[in-house]
Amino acid sequence: MNLLIEELNTGRKEIKTDSFSMSIGEIINLYKDGDLELAPAYQRLFRWDDQQKSKFIESILLGIPLPPIFVAQKENSKWSVVDGLQRLSTILQLTGELQYKDQATGETKKKEPLKLTTTKKLPSLENFTWETLTDDIKRTLKRAKFSINIILTENSIQAQYELFQRLNTGGLHLEAQEIRNCLIIMLDEDFYNKLDELKSYPAFKNSLNLQEGKFNIEYHMELILRFFIAKHNNIDFSTYRTSTLLLSDFIDNETIKLISDDDFNLDQEIQIFKRTFDFLYKSLGHDVFKKYNTDKNEFERAFSNSSFEAIASGVALNIDKIEDQNVEEFIQKIKSMYSNDDFLEFSKRGNKAIYRMKSMIDFSKEYFKI
Repeated sequence: MNLLIEELNTGRKEIKTDSFSMSIGEIINLYKDGDLELAPAYQRLFRWDDQQKSKFIESILLGIPLPPIFVAQKENSKWSVVDGLQRLSTILQLTGELQYKDQATGETKKKEPLKLTTTKKLPSLENFTWETLTDDIKRTLKRAKFSINIILTENSIQAQYELFQRLNTGGLHLEAQEIRNCLIIMLDEDFYNKLDELKSYPAFKNSLNLQEGKFNIEYHMELILRFFIAKHNNIDFSTYRTSTLLLSDFIDNETIKLISDDDFNLDQEIQIFKRTFDFLYKSLGHDVFKKYNTDKNEFERAFSNSSFEAIASGVALNIDKIEDQNVEEFIQKIKSMYSNDDFLEFSKRGNKAIYRMKSMIDFSKEYFKI
């Protein structure tokens, strides 16, 4: 109990907060002056359609209380929005102030102003824009107030990301990798762009044989990170409480380390990644990461995480020699793996994800050594 109290006191001291009300008009001015930032990484996650945006504007005009906005205050006193991005983006688009970065040219441009659609209570809003709304309606909107909750983060990207994880109320159910993509973009956008391109590499994507829903939630991006984390294997497992740690938190932490590690050369690793999955797909096609049933003498069922962890990184570490190996010999080695006592122990149901991953990294490295 004393340890819990100590952890609680430490945790509360690390988080400093303030809050007050601010009108929409004041918020618009803060944004125009450059004192309010809508992080591009977070903005990528939210895509309300015009009907959802119009419904939100309707709520403001009807006087419905607005959910609070959470901002992280940096050392330069600027605010970075970590919860409420879609709401603020909608308001700024309506007023013609919302800016975005053109991916093709890198220029900062203003997004096309919002044209409102029909709504339940105010159907006559349809086709109105900021320019065509009456001054009375504009004043009503600009005088509406948000509660602003300010959290000091001392310029820490990791702290802002953790806030975003905890506070995200954007109205979308987001999976761990969808949110993790924001962290990668904030830390190194070039790193993200290269992984985002790599996730569509044919031999990799086809070898996974995942259902479309898994691709939609960026699960293949998570598998790329798991591959690089396992192959690079610069992990101090002693710093983790493996019995209780969530796999998503582990991947977050190791992704941060990977991006900041000078010994990790992404371009070189991508080439090894491609060679690895070219060989794996050429050898076993869609069966690469399915479990092999020794009794039936066939690969069966769906993609297996245990199989991916046991095969991918070890093959990559030994790809120079494995590429020259007879394909039939390699296929037999994969089949034999499913009778291996260590593999059966590490992959059995009930094992914690972090324990399994640690065990599989060591197993894979040794099993595929030539």
